[in-house]
Amino acid sequence: MDRLAPSICERLAKNPQEGKDPLALVDYITLYARAVSEENASGNKVVTAPTNGACGVVPAVLLYCQSHIKPLSPEAIVDFLLTCSAIGYLYKKNGSISGAEAGCQAEVGAASSMAAAGFAFVLGGSVRQVLSAAEIAMEHHLGLTCDPVGGLVQIPCIERNVVGSIKAVAAARLALEDGYQAKVSLDEVILTMYQVGKSIDAKYRETSLGGLALNVHIPRC
Repeated sequence: MDRLAPSICERLAKNPQEGKDPLALVDYITLYARAVSEENASGNKVVTAPTNGACGVVPAVLLYCQSHIKPLSPEAIVDFLLTCSAIGYLYKKNGSISGAEAGCQAEVGAASSMAAAGFAFVLGGSVRQVLSAAEIAMEHHLGLTCDPVGGLVQIPCIERNVVGSIKAVAAARLALEDGYQAKVSLDEVILTMYQVGKSIDAKYRETSLGGLALNVHIPRC
């Protein structure tokens, strides 16, 4: 597969845009998420977070925080990852982290939820704010199908990791607003995700029989 992350990295190294372009940080998040996801799509080793197909979100948000928000101590990095893991456990225990069972909402959606929680925690969020961050991220992935083109974890999976990372950052920042009052609990959104996932037609659950997998045709070399 063609990798985009190296060219993004080269462009940013030659011409850093931080401080000039207010949206430049999005390019860095894109770089981090794509780099990990492209490594997975190329058949190399990655850490499931919570799955291979959603492996780019948690590390992208962690590296974004470490490189662009504030340096994190080894202990803070552990706290970030433990918070992500705790949220991931709730999805595995009470819902699903499988695209084949509940669509991409259960993979990239869960990853975004995990990353949002970890990010909110290391930024000083309370338990309530951490849970709100996780809930917000999932709420806006509800109904997302899993329809990989050609049965490969490339299209739309790689770009979904990018968007899931950006959503995680936005969710955490929203949850940390002083006036934010959550109307939906994390437990409620996990239950909803699972119910929606079970009702999604099988052709939209990693079978590549519908959606983008059916309508997008990539010539094979």
